[in-house]
Amino acid sequence: MMSAGVEHSSAAKCKTEILRRMGGKARSVYVLNGNEVHVVLAGKQDIPDACYCINDDLKARLATVVCSDERQAGRGFVLRYVFAKENGEDVFIVATAGIKDDAEPGTPPSFPSISSRIPPAALYEREIKDMFGLVPEGNPDTRPLVLHEQWPAGVHPLRKDFAAGTKAGRTNGSQYRFAKVEGEGICEIPVGPVHAGIIEPGHFRFSVLGENIVNLETRLFYTHKGTEKLAEGMTLDQVLLLSERIAGDEAVANSTAYCQALEKIARAKVPKKALATRTACAELERIYNHLGTLAGMSTDVGFAYGAARLNILKERMMQLNGQVTGSRLLFGVNRVGGVGVDLEDKAQVIVKTTNHVLEDFQRVISMLRNKSSVMDRLRNTGIISRQVATDLGLVGVAARCAGIDIDTRRDHPYAAYDSVRLDAHHDTPQRMMEYEVEMQKRKGDALSRFEVRVEEVLNSASMINQVMNELHDGELVAAEVRERLEPYSHALGCAESHRGQTVHWVMVGSDRDSLFRYKVRTASFLNWPAIEQAVLSDIVPNFPLVNKSLDLSYSGNDL
Repeated sequence: MMSAGVEHSSAAKCKTEILRRMGGKARSVYVLNGNEVHVVLAGKQDIPDACYCINDDLKARLATVVCSDERQAGRGFVLRYVFAKENGEDVFIVATAGIKDDAEPGTPPSFPSISSRIPPAALYEREIKDMFGLVPEGNPDTRPLVLHEQWPAGVHPLRKDFAAGTKAGRTNGSQYRFAKVEGEGICEIPVGPVHAGIIEPGHFRFSVLGENIVNLETRLFYTHKGTEKLAEGMTLDQVLLLSERIAGDEAVANSTAYCQALEKIARAKVPKKALATRTACAELERIYNHLGTLAGMSTDVGFAYGAARLNILKERMMQLNGQVTGSRLLFGVNRVGGVGVDLEDKAQVIVKTTNHVLEDFQRVISMLRNKSSVMDRLRNTGIISRQVATDLGLVGVAARCAGIDIDTRRDHPYAAYDSVRLDAHHDTPQRMMEYEVEMQKRKGDALSRFEVRVEEVLNSASMINQVMNELHDGELVAAEVRERLEPYSHALGCAESHRGQTVHWVMVGSDRDSLFRYKVRTASFLNWPAIEQAVLSDIVPNFPLVNKSLDLSYSGNDL
């Protein structure tokens, strides 16, 4: 992670380009926290043109949208559209606009929608309407997203005048309107929200013709916990614990992103040993989760023996986690400014166990690849085209299996990722060219997701071996991080979980030991819409396999 006090050269170039292209639409443009280019817009009417310019002309991907209630400071509601530039630039562009709360009584404040040209914005806009009461003008779908029909109308929980402990009561609101597919022979199959397995709740509404799926609509947020609201009443250390529990299997990724945001504000120099420890634990997290997903896929194609072998390997990795950190789920690894575990004396057991698991893993994968019944079920099942993945802004495995080469560890290096070899594909221009050809051939099916996960397990084991040499004597936590946090300062932190990029945005509170606003966007929030596209023209019995191959989190989405 770069120092927050140094202006990134790519950020400076980006700033110049924005000033040239946007002209009077940008009230000011400045670089903050090293790699964040902030564009303050003249008014909300400039949101569409500015976002289209950043997305289309500057080739930046919408990473998240942050809304905050800053009426007490006289700024009204503030919208921040965060775009990420990849391909070696490591820049985030943040377009900011204020929304005044001065509409006629009974008329909610509004802002222009950008979802017609930037489809991922649609979900953010619906979320903002639910949580803040701002109406996205021009978005054809303004149905509730987070708040279900029992929630009282006109109550918006992320406004500052709504206390976290408020009991809002229950109402008998109108039924949620699912898209209706009509035609001869079309039937609806409602699945969930309560499922037969030991999984979290989510509703799936299938429209089918025989066994063929012609439409799928998901409804989530049954596990909404009010994470972002709860964070506003906590100390920074308490929010760290909360970040680990956003999705239990992403504890390291989410807590790393949270810590990095605060460390950028404080311009903290995190010790090298701590950065290496974060990297090692992040890859341990990636390995055990990918093993679990591959086991689940083996179960869903009916090959129980392969699933059992992979689950044994997952258990061995989780036992290793518990042995070296005290937590099977890797809770408690991170601290603001560094880490809370010392792996120096445990490096040998980490390398030995990981290598033994890797040897067995390669034998199991070889067996699966030689099992035609397994490969046939995976091939051409749950296809996500490259165009769909681009339009939806997918991240992580869901993007890479469709031929989109993005990875936060490489595109926005953090922890010790700038000093390790992520994979062999980017070693030389020749290998990069060969990899690009390979990416173009990927179908985006369940088999592609299987192969991407296999490759990532191998690469993660390699990275763990590399960073073990950096665990020699050194400090674990940077000094005086909190003392350098200024009230109402803000920053982005990001990390690559096993599902894809997670982005955390924080604004420090007035007392320096709390947060004024905490916005979280996990990979699952972006990737859940992909399942609705992946099952089209597939058959109902393949849905569990498609679902597992994407490995989406209910809790990580619902917050």
